[in-house]
Amino acid sequence: MANDKDAGGDIGKSRNKLVQTRLTSGFTCYRASPPLTISPYFTTPVLESNQSNQSSKSIRYAHPERRALPKNQEPPTLHHTRSSGLLALVAADTKSLLPGILLTTPHAPADGRLYTKGDLPPLVPNACPDLNLTPIRVLNVDSIDAALKLSTRHTEKDGAPRNEKPILILNMANAYHPGGGWLGGALAQEEALCYRSSLSFTLKNRFYPIPSDGGLYSPTVVIIRHSMANGHGLLDLNKPEQLPVVSIVSVAALRGPVIAKDHDGNERYKNIEDRTSMKQKIRTVLRIAAKNGHRRLVLGALGCGAFGNPREEVVKCWSETLREHEFEGGWWEEIVFAVLDGGTSKGLGNFGTFLKGLDGLEV
Repeated sequence: MANDKDAGGDIGKSRNKLVQTRLTSGFTCYRASPPLTISPYFTTPVLESNQSNQSSKSIRYAHPERRALPKNQEPPTLHHTRSSGLLALVAADTKSLLPGILLTTPHAPADGRLYTKGDLPPLVPNACPDLNLTPIRVLNVDSIDAALKLSTRHTEKDGAPRNEKPILILNMANAYHPGGGWLGGALAQEEALCYRSSLSFTLKNRFYPIPSDGGLYSPTVVIIRHSMANGHGLLDLNKPEQLPVVSIVSVAALRGPVIAKDHDGNERYKNIEDRTSMKQKIRTVLRIAAKNGHRRLVLGALGCGAFGNPREEVVKCWSETLREHEFEGGWWEEIVFAVLDGGTSKGLGNFGTFLKGLDGLEV
């Protein structure tokens, strides 16, 4: 894997821009980049820094998952609140600091790889690590916080050596823009990951748009900040060898699928093709994880936010896919679903629905 320079800044050109005072200081404000439109319903192409107008147009309108807005429905927009302005400053500071931080963490280069369907054949049983079955846990927490809190215990049989691969986090990605709208202060799960880590530098422009049946794999992503709830303060950058490192798989959910309701009023995919596509995306996540030896996973409510997928159906897709024969036999040491939505365990939101449908399920 080459450590490319085409996402989030040219590391080589930035080497002399970071001085010791920047590494040891707290938050410093910088002028943010112009806000990036991240509506899942683009009506005009948005140019990327290294793309021509012609190539951008061809990319934006060729993707098979573009959905038209339902009649009379306005596209979701970014509201430029005081909060988004502060987040844009955090993004600018993170982007400015990362080149120097990455120079001090050679064990965690900003590499990335694109996997397409052809790269991900079904898993074979003789490659399975034969772990004990593990119960899924559903937590109302941030994805990075869930990864940092995951137990370090192992459950491998026969005294097998402990797996030292980083925890793998699912990034519910924007299919068209690396990092979604993080530079403009947007706040969804992908943006939250970018504010706190080197993820954006691993998301190479040449990988976009992410294929509908593909995913991006970032083997080493350095965590550099505390959570938003804790003020996005910097970790101790004077001890780069102690900065947490995770892996991340980025997969884009279906955008605006057509929804129907059953006789009980529960939402479902109207088109069976959309349900099939969602399950294939889940297989992509699990195959990338297994292919790269990851046994501890932090997953999420894929597509259950602004993209408008029916949460009950998505829960069923996860449950059904995780129990397919391909993924049986003990592939996982721990699986956590991090579903941060402010809801309660008995609520009807994403957290309550995922808790009811997945928590305690053994896989």
